[in-house]
Amino acid sequence: MTHEKIIKKELAEALHVHILLLKRIETVESDSSDALRFVIRSLGFMLERIPEALVSDDEEDLYFAAFQYYNLLAELKNNMAISFPHVTSIDLSAFPDSHVDLLNEWWEEKTGLKVDTPTKQTMTVHKE
Repeated sequence: MTHEKIIKKELAEALHVHILLLKRIETVESDSSDALRFVIRSLGFMLERIPEALVSDDEEDLYFAAFQYYNLLAELKNNMAISFPHVTSIDLSAFPDSHVDLLNEWWEEKTGLKVDTPTKQTMTVHKE
């Protein structure tokens, strides 16, 4: 299976996990409502490019959408841990993230920028 097919499969899985998360929401505890709003809005940004990337044959669109998804997912997990440490009812661990290294490598080759893997916040120019 090619990298493109594997990435498309994982992005489709991410959409499925998002749908399951939405379906499981029955009640929202008052101390979790801000966190839930934050997560739902963040998931919208994370997954915005995915439907088009799944039906497109443009490899660059797919890789960029996946790169954006993985990095925004990491940022969301970090922000949740920092901003809403008391909220345990929103589980983001089900979202797939097994191709981070492949996409970061693609980004670094394409742009010459180095992704700071732990934070996803800092990028530096490669010194060659």
